[in-house]
Amino acid sequence: MNVGVIGVGYWGKNIVRNLVNCQKIEKIFIFDINDKKKKDIKKHYPSVVLTDSINELLEKNIEIVFVITPPETHFELGEKILENNKHLYLEKPFVLSLKEADLLIRKAQKKNLKIMSGHTFLYSPPVRKIKELVDSGEIGKIEFISFRRINLGIHRQDVNVLWDLLPHDLSMIFYWLGFDTEILESKTLLKTTVGEHPDVGFVMLKFPDNIIAEGIVSWLSPRKIRETIIVGSKKMILYNDTEAEEKIKIYDKKVEELEPSDFGEYQLAYRVGDITVPSLDTYEPLSLMVKDFIFSIEKDKSPLSNGELGLKIVKSIEKILKS
Repeated sequence: MNVGVIGVGYWGKNIVRNLVNCQKIEKIFIFDINDKKKKDIKKHYPSVVLTDSINELLEKNIEIVFVITPPETHFELGEKILENNKHLYLEKPFVLSLKEADLLIRKAQKKNLKIMSGHTFLYSPPVRKIKELVDSGEIGKIEFISFRRINLGIHRQDVNVLWDLLPHDLSMIFYWLGFDTEILESKTLLKTTVGEHPDVGFVMLKFPDNIIAEGIVSWLSPRKIRETIIVGSKKMILYNDTEAEEKIKIYDKKVEELEPSDFGEYQLAYRVGDITVPSLDTYEPLSLMVKDFIFSIEKDKSPLSNGELGLKIVKSIEKILKS
């Protein structure tokens, strides 16, 4: 296949690197409004072909276009790419309104084109291992999920902290609970400390089966934390994405009710068992995501992180912001 890439900043360069290393890809055409970024990518990957405009890129014999640009440009670019009959990858956040997401998906369906939304965490080894543990029933029924995604910066000028960071955690929660699950209720507190957009957000979410999730996303923290706790009826999972090696720990802990010995007394037994650290694969998630998209086009199947998931997360964030 031949592909195009629009936007070769920090994350766009990672996309290009994985495309260069993919045996299924023959030619890669690049466009960025910043000439220096184009020259830098050409310097690192001499095989790429630079273009002077989006129109020139779309005129090339390409099957897929990867868009890694500011979120407010996603809908216009996505619509143009689909109109030119190219399969579409949109970096998260997918778009910034449910109406825009719905229009893109309907246009892709009408033209029988594939859309991938860039939720890379779905392809990471620890997130997939947790999915395996949940589906196997090893941790029992999920009772609640707690997450922290905070660091110092970068303060974005185009979107608030929920649009920037929350898609990561929502994509993982929907993956673990099932893509057909819905947010039933939400409560949100936002605070703006620097700039024009909220940079701290506290959210509480309720899902079917009385599952609750709570978390904080923030650009203001003295240290970087990427941590999720999943409490099940049998076991608990600690997922720390900043850990170099032991990213997942499974705690064989639970609380059991005991018969009270007299009126007014209520006893609980806390059982502490082993802590298990499962072995994880070491592949790069972005590499697997690129391969999944190419495979989905070749086999006419939906990729794991598809446009419908992008729409679902946009819908969820709109609901959360309204609360």
